[in-house]
Amino acid sequence: MKIKKSFLHQTFAKLSKTKVLVIGDLILDEYLIGSVERISPEAPVPVVWVRSEKHTLGGSGNVVQNLTSIGVNGIVFGRIGLDRAGEQLESILMTNSVTKEDLVLLKSKTIPTILKTRVIASHQQVCRVDREEIVPLQPNEEKEILIQLREKIKECEAVILSDYDKGYLTPSLIQSVISLCNAEKKIVTVDPQVSHFFLYQNIHIMTPNHHEAGKALGKKLQTDADIESACREIADKITPDAMMITRGEKGMSIYERKSDVFYHIPTVAKEVFDVTGAGDTVITTYTAFVASGMSIKEAALVSNVSAGIVVGKLGAATVTQSEIEEALRILGYLDEAA
Repeated sequence: MKIKKSFLHQTFAKLSKTKVLVIGDLILDEYLIGSVERISPEAPVPVVWVRSEKHTLGGSGNVVQNLTSIGVNGIVFGRIGLDRAGEQLESILMTNSVTKEDLVLLKSKTIPTILKTRVIASHQQVCRVDREEIVPLQPNEEKEILIQLREKIKECEAVILSDYDKGYLTPSLIQSVISLCNAEKKIVTVDPQVSHFFLYQNIHIMTPNHHEAGKALGKKLQTDADIESACREIADKITPDAMMITRGEKGMSIYERKSDVFYHIPTVAKEVFDVTGAGDTVITTYTAFVASGMSIKEAALVSNVSAGIVVGKLGAATVTQSEIEEALRILGYLDEAA
């Protein structure tokens, strides 16, 4: 399959006029970067001499970053704490990704902002420290979120549920959001959690990896036949327009339910440096390109290429329009004929 260069550029032009609402678990990623020259005298562990640090958006925040990177405007719904990490997360969102009007944050006095600290030395992750309290939203909080969502959803073409199972996307909120999307005729896509797997009823597409899909079904998924059987079984239960299962080094598989057609797209990653955020890139680029007029198969191809780009970068990275076009050209997926 090839994508015409002229059509790709037309789609790029539409991206800037496309708005996608992201709702889910916001995470602040902290990176402490340094070098190791000795082992601690206190315990047999390396001493990391920190030379720099950075903070980036993780969880659903990385989905928003990916939207911004490809030129799509985002609306953000999520929860943070009234703490320094929350201030940093909100600042990064407002500086790089969304306007104040499109940032709908529940600020909790009791639940801290989720903070994941990664210690990096010589391009290797030495350890990760997680600081989080997983507490579901209260009914009154869900009610307020839905009131705000009913207004903001009118401004967007698609909605992404970015579910990290950290308490924001409760079962009742998931079902209410999907019902609202269907009523407003908005594309709704889901990056799922196994614990909520069969709650995502009547969506456009769900994008689990093969481990998540296998765990939800209680079986290992290894061959193309396994994947196809799993897609059909899941689709029979949640009735989406399509199913996508990402498969690591084997690429991804897409199932269009109504036409009962499968596409198996091989991986395009040349070198895997860090898989952090690859799933975010897949659902972001897929959703944005479908919302801008691409077919399921075309958007899946773009999302696969995009994931292949970001796994060659450190941390929860993003991809740009120029990188996508260049990768499609190099891989032979771009038809450059007039």
